[in-house]
Amino acid sequence: MVIPKPGKPDYSKVRAYRVISLLDFVSKLLERTAAHLIADHLERKRGLHDGRFGCWKRWSCVDAVVVLMNRTQQVWKRKMVAGGLFMDVKSDFNNVSRVHLGKRMETLGIEPDLTRWTASFMSDRQVKLVLDDITGGASPVDTGIPQGSPAAPILFVTYPSAIFDKAEEVVPGVYGLSVVDDIGWWAAGTDDEVVAAMLSAAAAVALEWAAGNGVTFDHSKTEAALFQRKKRTTTATVTVGTNSIPFNREATRWLGV
Repeated sequence: MVIPKPGKPDYSKVRAYRVISLLDFVSKLLERTAAHLIADHLERKRGLHDGRFGCWKRWSCVDAVVVLMNRTQQVWKRKMVAGGLFMDVKSDFNNVSRVHLGKRMETLGIEPDLTRWTASFMSDRQVKLVLDDITGGASPVDTGIPQGSPAAPILFVTYPSAIFDKAEEVVPGVYGLSVVDDIGWWAAGTDDEVVAAMLSAAAAVALEWAAGNGVTFDHSKTEAALFQRKKRTTTATVTVGTNSIPFNREATRWLGV
């Protein structure tokens, strides 16, 4: 079902709408069970990055902001500055690749039965779009996770989870801190130029990983913030692909906080 997003200025654009999958009730019971088993495995084995919040019990977006604030206050004590780069995954649930997700689940050691169930869940599907009480014809779909499925959140956070370990390995001192499709990078250094360089390097790793895994970022939503005790302007910028992202001069809103 296609529903309009509230408060959008132009409803002639596709991005002004959200697609919600209406699924069979009985299938949702099975999906909820599978989601619980996958999440339980990942939690017991610590399969996901410890900076990944959302889709976990007792790990909310408020906790992510608290971690960011705590890390920043700790480096302030050492007379350092910190910064954050916030990237948004474009069309997050819709672009999940069955093949890449299956490989990631195997790498994380998730039980083969659950991996095979996920592959089956994402195969041989058809979708009909309903907009303004008009129902379109059925079309085959071989990519994406139904956003109305109970299994969708945990499957999605599993999909890009390798990006954090990769960036932290390549760029020492960078820390991934994210909630669902909001990918954040935090770094600290002696000055704003050092922080900007570290965040730029993390962005390069993220874009390289994304290109090889069917993931894209919405550059219009990319923001950078500099965390310092004394408010001052800076000319340092963060490079994200072909774009130069300046540090916000005003307060930055992240995860609704």
